[in-house]
Amino acid sequence: MHKTLRTFSHIFALAFYLASSPLTFTANVTFEPNIRIDQFGYLPDAPKVAVISEPVVGFNAPSEYSAAETYQVREWFSEAVVFTGSAIPWKNGALHEQSGDRGAWFDFSEHSETGTFYIYDPENDVASYPFEIRSDVYNDVLKMAFRTFFIQRLDFDRLPPYIEEKWSDTAAFAGPEQDYEARSRWAKDDPATAKDLRGGWMDAGDTNKYTTFAENVVIELLDAHELNPAVFTDLNGIPESGNGIPDILDEVIYELEFLKRMQDATGTGGFILKIGVDNHDAVQPLSADTRPRYYVPECTSATLAGANMFARAALLLKEVAGLEAYGAELEIRAIEAWERATVTTQNFTVFELDCDDQDVTSGDADRNEEGQMRSAVVSASYLHRLTGDEKYSQFFEENHTRIQPISNFYWGPYTPTVGRALLAYAKFRETSAIEAEEPVPEFATKILEQKASMTHFNSIEDREAGLDLYRAHLIDNHHTWGSNRTRSNAGNLNLNYNIFGLNPESAQDFHDTALEYLNWLHGVNALGKVQLSNMADYGAENSVSEFYHTWFTDGSDWDNVHSSKYGPPPGYLVGGPNRFYTGTKYSPPANQPPQKSYLDFNTGWPENSWEITENAIYYQSAYILLLSQLIPKESVSFVHPPGFESNFSVEGPNEDGIISLIGLSVDTYHLRLLSIQGDMIHEQAIDVNDSGAELLLPELEPGIYFIEMGKDGEGVVRKFKTQ
Repeated sequence: MHKTLRTFSHIFALAFYLASSPLTFTANVTFEPNIRIDQFGYLPDAPKVAVISEPVVGFNAPSEYSAAETYQVREWFSEAVVFTGSAIPWKNGALHEQSGDRGAWFDFSEHSETGTFYIYDPENDVASYPFEIRSDVYNDVLKMAFRTFFIQRLDFDRLPPYIEEKWSDTAAFAGPEQDYEARSRWAKDDPATAKDLRGGWMDAGDTNKYTTFAENVVIELLDAHELNPAVFTDLNGIPESGNGIPDILDEVIYELEFLKRMQDATGTGGFILKIGVDNHDAVQPLSADTRPRYYVPECTSATLAGANMFARAALLLKEVAGLEAYGAELEIRAIEAWERATVTTQNFTVFELDCDDQDVTSGDADRNEEGQMRSAVVSASYLHRLTGDEKYSQFFEENHTRIQPISNFYWGPYTPTVGRALLAYAKFRETSAIEAEEPVPEFATKILEQKASMTHFNSIEDREAGLDLYRAHLIDNHHTWGSNRTRSNAGNLNLNYNIFGLNPESAQDFHDTALEYLNWLHGVNALGKVQLSNMADYGAENSVSEFYHTWFTDGSDWDNVHSSKYGPPPGYLVGGPNRFYTGTKYSPPANQPPQKSYLDFNTGWPENSWEITENAIYYQSAYILLLSQLIPKESVSFVHPPGFESNFSVEGPNEDGIISLIGLSVDTYHLRLLSIQGDMIHEQAIDVNDSGAELLLPELEPGIYFIEMGKDGEGVVRKFKTQ
């Protein structure tokens, strides 16, 4: 591994990049920032195309570097040449107006050897950052992106060993008149309105919690687990790790428990809309914030979002060993919310549109009529699959043409969870009909056919036409607030074809198109910047150094990776380039081509950095959904299915350093001893008999560790503690 070398280069990369000066990071190689690669690396059999950038317009223009005719792939440590090829000018040297760059493509897809490499320009004696080629190259990236949800938890201690000391904090908003006893926004001085609304994730860079804004997040994380469960382990170093449930489900359950309180607090089956503060006077760290917390009472948009989340969760969790009863409870709650919504909307004819006056700052949590109908239609699809009750299927058939994407024939990146749910229901009805030897419902066929016809937008036709120099096309106007979420969703839209078996002759093209949207987020972009925060230790020399967040704010100890005491934690996806940025003080992001409308900064009003760099849980979930589907399941040592060897427990260690492994079936297992961060300390084969087994531990520092026992591709994890 080359993390030490890469961390050293990262410290200076941004300064040198902005100055357009070369950076020497080994004795023999000089860094050239305009050779753009996925800084984490590539899967062995994946397309691998470096973009040679020649800036013409924008903050990094003009370029002193021009593409050479020939490039090499070299092994990092030996400098051996393993591949040589030509750089092909993009569009015969045309200007890519969206980025302000000219460029060329160096395709080294043929090289599939695993290892650490770099791209070398022998004509100019310069090179790219190093990168990995491995089947597990993205596994740690997924882990760090996922762990941001733990950091976003409110009313929960985030302390060592589950997080580094520099990013630790005790529970935020757990004091008087805060989340345990939040009052109504409409009766702030009345203690009788106090509700227990603790738990859940802070929404973004602000500390508010929204029912409506959580809808896509919960569904996308559940979809991610369902689509590729193998990559979601019980080993992510959160407090629930080692409990026999994949950590992603534990994290979603933390949010679901909060949402249950948002429903219970109404007494009607409906949902409270949001909870938060009524001013912008934040302090750091979050636990030091003593501001009172207020909620916006029940609103139909929240009730329908809650019904949708609970129904989706029930559909998955009822099939998960150990969570069947929890899923059944959520099904009941989803039905109660649905029934409440039929009352408050007068059977879906009248909708509450102005519940949120934004006195609880900020973020308008209301939904328009069409948005509420989307939640209702999707909920109906889940509830019919759960219950078999035909009233839900009837509602779906009568109303699905009223909502996007069906209503406007636009399967774009702004309604991704709705589109995926429509496809899942259509496929369910198609499969059910075929199995019953009945006609397939016409609506199901039309939904599937409509999606199948959309290959011309953010998909393989754009890729084949080479519309984007950086190989992940969005139209200019999609470079707006949260464009990195939009790019993640564009990748996910391509994978939907394969999930539902549409246009199977192009399955590999859809997969490769999605992968190139991921490569863009990992540095194959006009900025040459990985769009995740502080990822030097995980392979990204130039990642986000600061972003807008109430905790990691300008001037704080957590301000900037390079210039503050700690910098922000790793793994946060920022909003991304925004051509509609309203500030004018800084250029960039103002007055730039769309793909360059970005700057690492985190100042408040009037610079409004939140329009560019703020994180959000819905950006994060879209990215995790994309990344997790592209990780080969074979790259994970053992799948951790809930219920596998559920009786397994660890006792000890005793005074002699021996731990006892109890409750396993008799067999030979592959044992791994891991740190709380998931780093392997020891591994061996071990035989378990009727009495279990014993393991003499190596000398360990006091702390929390994992034991993983695996066989036949499946594994189970348990925690233990040494003194």
